[in-house]
Amino acid sequence: MNAPDIGIRHFATALPEQFQPLEALSTTSNFKTLREFGFDGTWIGDDAGWLGRIAAERALLNAALEAQEVDVLFWISALSGNHQCPSSNADEGSTVLHEFCYRGSWLQEQLNMDRATVCGIAQQGCAGMFSALRQARALLLAEPDISNVLCVGSDVFPPEAEREVLYNLISDAACACVLSREDIQYRWLGFYQISKGYYWDVPAKQSEIIAAYFPTAVLAIRKVLAQQGLQPTDIDLVIPTGVNRSSWPILMRLCGIPESRLFEPVKRFGHTVAADSFLMLEQAKQQGRLRPGMKLLLFAYGFGSSWSALLLETTHLIES
Repeated sequence: MNAPDIGIRHFATALPEQFQPLEALSTTSNFKTLREFGFDGTWIGDDAGWLGRIAAERALLNAALEAQEVDVLFWISALSGNHQCPSSNADEGSTVLHEFCYRGSWLQEQLNMDRATVCGIAQQGCAGMFSALRQARALLLAEPDISNVLCVGSDVFPPEAEREVLYNLISDAACACVLSREDIQYRWLGFYQISKGYYWDVPAKQSEIIAAYFPTAVLAIRKVLAQQGLQPTDIDLVIPTGVNRSSWPILMRLCGIPESRLFEPVKRFGHTVAADSFLMLEQAKQQGRLRPGMKLLLFAYGFGSSWSALLLETTHLIES
């Protein structure tokens, strides 16, 4: 029996208002190298909650859904601090209670999503949004009463944090995706994730993580293609993330996907953790690169360590 059509009905993104050029940042690598890697600077935010709220409101508007029509809300972020919301009670005597003030619940109240149940996705680094989409699809398959799941990913670095991480410049951003059974623009085809707990100690194993990146990425992509009976040349467009742009042609060659199938964005945002793939996908649509029936490959690696490959197919609604 074929699986029912489930997919992304609509999505939206949000960037902060403040942009700092490369010259204003403290970086480990020199500016020339970072520019060659595709980085001009970073977007700086100060509140993951409000950035996520903007993306969520835009996604619901794009999807023509009321907040009361959301059945499940996922809040996603790579950093634990972005899962917490400051309490209105500054009483120092109840410090532990502050740890239980969650962003997902805050967002539910802010948008009056009274019908939604709330859950958080963490410990997936930059692959967190992909994990949330996977869980959202599983819920839609398993529970017939669920019609719409809203996944909101928002990442804001602490003010004092260095913005260069393993040769990538990190921007703050948010994205929100509505997964539904109806009116979908991006049909879910397949997903494959490889997690390797051996690499949990990121500061101590940076070099090993870099060494493992390509072989494991290739394996995850080959697995998701095989799962769907597809060849690398069946992929019409690869949607990259904002990481070092020189890495994507290498990955394409290793996977046997023609480099001409790699989407080249006009605007670059830096690496925005959870929002990367959707900032790029949004731009591909705006540039008229998407047509009905296209097979799209999205890939993300997240500290943890998880390598995640997602296959989507555009529907006729992509032109609406």
